[in-house]
Amino acid sequence: MIQGVLVPLITPFDEKGLVDEAMMRKLVEFYLRASVQGLFVLGSSGQGPVMSVPERKRAAEIALDQARARLPVVIHVGTADAESTTELARHAADKGATAVAVVPPYYYSDHTEYEIISHYRSVAQAVPLPIFIYENPKYSGISIPPEFAVRMKQEVPAIRGIKVAYGAGALLEYVRLFPPDVSVFTGNADLFGLVPFGLAGMINPPTSFLPELCVELWHSLNERKYEKAVEVQRRVNTAARLVGAALRRYGRSALTEVFRMRGFAIKRFPKWDTKPMPDEARAALFKELKNSGLLPEA
Repeated sequence: MIQGVLVPLITPFDEKGLVDEAMMRKLVEFYLRASVQGLFVLGSSGQGPVMSVPERKRAAEIALDQARARLPVVIHVGTADAESTTELARHAADKGATAVAVVPPYYYSDHTEYEIISHYRSVAQAVPLPIFIYENPKYSGISIPPEFAVRMKQEVPAIRGIKVAYGAGALLEYVRLFPPDVSVFTGNADLFGLVPFGLAGMINPPTSFLPELCVELWHSLNERKYEKAVEVQRRVNTAARLVGAALRRYGRSALTEVFRMRGFAIKRFPKWDTKPMPDEARAALFKELKNSGLLPEA
């Protein structure tokens, strides 16, 4: 089972909207140095759903090649159709992915349970990899609540994990209902009240620029050093609150800015055209993060 901090790797782009390979490799190395427990590639922060199949394959190749099997890499391969999803899953398997994640087939949010399960079954039949359900109804339009997730696992035994981002069900219900071979990850940053009860870890975009702190939180909880974990969780919560607020107000360009604050010259993120954060808002965010001790020296 995969456990710990799985960082949702942003996909950096160049001025033309193409994958910035050099920067993506730098980010992978950054996370390796921080000793994260894995990478989650081409999800929402990874911009997979707005990239073409060839672009997604190339980005997956870069991440997997740079990781060189030094840590688990989960590649999100979800699309609106089973054919593209299985094509991406086969490619991920061929290139050495640890597992694939699949968001429910989006746009047609009136898919029946049978159709959704069939979508996941097609992936299981195509590749010998563990499958992660990507529970993200905010973007996919389809929710996989705990009871349905368990039925999916019964029909598709290759399901070995789930990322619950904006889920309709309580996190600990997934933990309680799933068998022990399924890792349940939260898309939020709050681990303190959940890891002791069986949560496998976190995949949280707003704190992805602070992998060192997230790893420290995971180790504190895993080693039952709860007094230390309380202090670290407070700092993680502060980072999630500040960056989350900026994301809600200014869009995903806020992630660009916090990575630039960590020394990464991101040229473009997200892939689509977006307004940059106003100078005064960026300066205020920098000041708040700096004053909170959340911007380690390079």
